[in-house]
Amino acid sequence: MAVHWSTDRLIQEIAVLGSRGLSRREYFAELAPRLRRGIDSDATCWHTLDPHTRLLTSDAPDELVAAGIFTDETVATAGELVVRSEYMVDDVNAFADLARRRTPVGILDHDTAGDPRRSARYRDVLAPAGIPHELRAAFVARGRAWGAVHIARRTSSGPFTKQDAAVLARVSGTIATGIRASLRFDAARRADGAEPPGLVVLGPGGEVELVTPPARELLDAMRARVGSPGHVPSAVVGLAAFARRGTPEGNVVTVPADGGWITLHASLPDGPASGRVAIVIERSVSRQSALLRLEVHGASAREREVATLLARGLGTTEIAEALVVSPHTVQDHVKSLFEKLGVASRQELVARVFLEEYLPEVLRGTPLASTGRFVAGDPAPHGNVSHRPDAIGFG
Repeated sequence: MAVHWSTDRLIQEIAVLGSRGLSRREYFAELAPRLRRGIDSDATCWHTLDPHTRLLTSDAPDELVAAGIFTDETVATAGELVVRSEYMVDDVNAFADLARRRTPVGILDHDTAGDPRRSARYRDVLAPAGIPHELRAAFVARGRAWGAVHIARRTSSGPFTKQDAAVLARVSGTIATGIRASLRFDAARRADGAEPPGLVVLGPGGEVELVTPPARELLDAMRARVGSPGHVPSAVVGLAAFARRGTPEGNVVTVPADGGWITLHASLPDGPASGRVAIVIERSVSRQSALLRLEVHGASAREREVATLLARGLGTTEIAEALVVSPHTVQDHVKSLFEKLGVASRQELVARVFLEEYLPEVLRGTPLASTGRFVAGDPAPHGNVSHRPDAIGFG
């Protein structure tokens, strides 16, 4: 068995890992064995979360398969059951609930008062797979949940303890920062060429009623494992559940995928009574990507507003007037943006964040556009474009 590290060393090692600029899959693959130096486990399953809605946006169940807990054929079905326990029934230690706690960690044995069968996730997924013990955490940084983990132990390893939970709680902030950094890497990748949007229609029970050819390719890019064809990714299932519940903020979400980011738009074509959900799937080559780039670099809502106005070419005084703040406050926001994005000039900031292909859409969502004020030469807005910088679910 590997020698255990102190919690301080574990934090240091995870911080170094997070600074390496790995993709999320590489980051999770290297994070898991490091975490095992502080918390014994048989396998882990990692997730990314939408920081605004706390929806699951991707899965990394590789260790569950490698440990023989699930197979390539059964892991996707287990994932769908987990999504059900997250969004369709009331269950113990749902990731969204953990993210709201002051200490975002939960032990299933403890939180069910020693009776884990009170949990639908335990009955449907864990017990049939031979996992009697589960430790969970949401990873939160600056009030935003960026990811989560399920840690599994078999009977031979014994139950999780309060000390295990304390270690996970101490490293959770560092892991959140690392996940955000990995998402920054993923957001920087762009697919070659333009792809048309796709459409998926899910029936009341989550069955696929319709999927267009472009949607098939985008769904493949979203799947955690190549061995799960035909299974709907957890982000799609979770978004559909949100839409059926009439949760407005859950109707649009941007998720990481192979080749860049993908945006999902959900609607109820027959009204809420039918339970049918239509989801438009497209590559994020518009304002979603630009604002996501700012979010994963840690820019606040006000800093994102300042950045979009900088992209319009406005000066400090004009930005101050648009946002009804002092020029000194604007300068502070600009300085903070420079530090967070690692740039030295306004021109470099705009080039880093607002790529040419989606700059026009971002400009139509700035405060000036919402008030009808435009800089000379700007195109007038058209269509039903939200004027909230956080309207994509990353506010």
